[in-house]
Amino acid sequence: MKRPLLIVAMGYIIGIVWGLYCNCSIAFLYAVIVPIYFFRIKTKKAKKEFKMFSTRRYFRYVKLFLKPIVVMYIIIISLISNSIVIYQNKKYNSLYSNIKDVNITGVIISNPQEKEYKNMYKLKVEDLNGQNEYKDTYLLLNVNNNKNVKIEYGDKVLIRGKFINPSVQRNYKGFNYKEYLKTQKVYGSINANGIKIIDKKCTNCVFRISNCTMLFIKNNIQKILPEKYSSLLIAIMLGDKENLSEDTLQNFRDSNIAHILAVSGIHITYITWGITKTFDLLLGKRKSKVITIIVLIVYMFLTGFSLSVVRAAIMGILVMLSKIIYKKNDLWNSMSLSLLCILFNNPFSILNIGMLLSYGGTIGLIVFNNTICNVLGNIKIRNSKYKYKVHRFKKQIKYVKDTLAASISVYVMILPIIVSNFNTIGISFLITNLLLSIVLAPLIISGFLVIIVSVWKMKELKIIAYPVVVILESIIIISKLGSVLPLNKIYVGTPNFFEIIIYYFLVILINFIYKIYISKEPSSFQYRVKNIISLVKYKTRLNKKKIISSILTICVLFSIIKIIPQKLQIYFIDVGQGDSCLMITPMGKTILIDGGGSVRNESFDVGESVLIPYLLDRKVTKLDYIIISHMDQDHVRTGF
Repeated sequence: MKRPLLIVAMGYIIGIVWGLYCNCSIAFLYAVIVPIYFFRIKTKKAKKEFKMFSTRRYFRYVKLFLKPIVVMYIIIISLISNSIVIYQNKKYNSLYSNIKDVNITGVIISNPQEKEYKNMYKLKVEDLNGQNEYKDTYLLLNVNNNKNVKIEYGDKVLIRGKFINPSVQRNYKGFNYKEYLKTQKVYGSINANGIKIIDKKCTNCVFRISNCTMLFIKNNIQKILPEKYSSLLIAIMLGDKENLSEDTLQNFRDSNIAHILAVSGIHITYITWGITKTFDLLLGKRKSKVITIIVLIVYMFLTGFSLSVVRAAIMGILVMLSKIIYKKNDLWNSMSLSLLCILFNNPFSILNIGMLLSYGGTIGLIVFNNTICNVLGNIKIRNSKYKYKVHRFKKQIKYVKDTLAASISVYVMILPIIVSNFNTIGISFLITNLLLSIVLAPLIISGFLVIIVSVWKMKELKIIAYPVVVILESIIIISKLGSVLPLNKIYVGTPNFFEIIIYYFLVILINFIYKIYISKEPSSFQYRVKNIISLVKYKTRLNKKKIISSILTICVLFSIIKIIPQKLQIYFIDVGQGDSCLMITPMGKTILIDGGGSVRNESFDVGESVLIPYLLDRKVTKLDYIIISHMDQDHVRTGF
């Protein structure tokens, strides 16, 4: 109960996950579990009451974490969040099934985009076919047929058009556009046949001012810097990747530094540090922290309240508030509050990959950073000759160890998320993130100065722009270097749910045991764990032959099972221009027939975007035979 927000967040997540994947009320589960928990039977030998599932009897230490009051809160909160998800799903499904031709009155709440949504605006609905049921829902407005109508942010429009159902995944574990739009709180898209502007400046005044400010900053930066550098600076500082080329984005992904293009905790940390250092001497520590809070709130508006920014900014604001009121800040409570703010706004955000990576990285830093720092700190040079030489670079070595520890801590936690969604792993991130850490701090601070100066004066902006260009060029070089390093992109099969659970269990168990053994003042609980481990070691020595024989027997059984011919498996893959076929023979040979061609345009690689993800989802890492036409060879060859 020392972390009530963490308990609320746990309950809220349980309810959301159950609603998303089971699509039914969690009340039925509790209706079964709760009576069993309190069910009592009397034994014949002893007349005492006996609980079938007693935490006291079977799980000696579970009671420390699952107190009745905690369980009650989790049940209540999960019931609430589960009801919200089920209601939202019904609302989505009713729109998908009942609406085709539409007459909509709504407000434009985004600028036109050319990359992610081609010639589309985000529309906040006020009235749909004369009904208020879908008021305050969001749709994507396609204006390709109405290019003569000039629409701006904040315009109130009357639209006549056709509702387009978002597509679902067409391949096994493929991309589900409908679920992706739900994470953006968008119901679908409208192909507009007619648009009429009713009024201007109908959005909230604060949002309208922040949008105008952001556009003004972007235009000024684009005027001062060349396109290559301006687009990269805007992406790093404002999270807007609209103008970045596909080659640049791919280099950042391949070199494992794409996280700097999503404004997150690193940006908030350096911004907070820069503001507090600047104003501590001028205004005092308390006032400088108040200014920092105001700047973080403004920064959230400028970046469009992206999920990673909201998480980092809320945690940063809570840290500042704790120092103002002289209260100790708890990282778990701060993170839980930011998560609840995001999920209250849109429970489907829990499926957003960016949010999972952001929170996963934060948890990794909290849980594993101290352990990995300790492991790296214990690495010492024994040779006295080299030890003396290295001692002169003590500060630099400590910086390198701390940077590597942070990178490893984050990667250990988010590895299953990366593998599940991108089917790649790599170790070059240790080099690229280390190089990036040297230039990232000066870039963010100077980039923030560019944003401030760009609002008022252009001449001063030109002076600041020169060092920014040098830093941006170094980041581009790091991305290109990282994209060609060996072992930067290794394709692996998609893990299943149980493999992910086993991975996290082993990682947390190893971290827990290591902390017990390095603890200088172990508690009674830690002593008991040590005794259990010693007992397991002793029993293992006594039964060494039995254990080895059991392991060998299991290995032989698995080998026999693998040799036994399986059923012939045939899978059809939707590649856009006909079906591709994957065959797995009874002896495990893999045959791919017809790889497909380009779907959208010449730059769209079917092999990279469709075939490889599908094959890796099926855990096919090698093709024995490929039967394709000449025009499809390049698409299939990618990655194999």
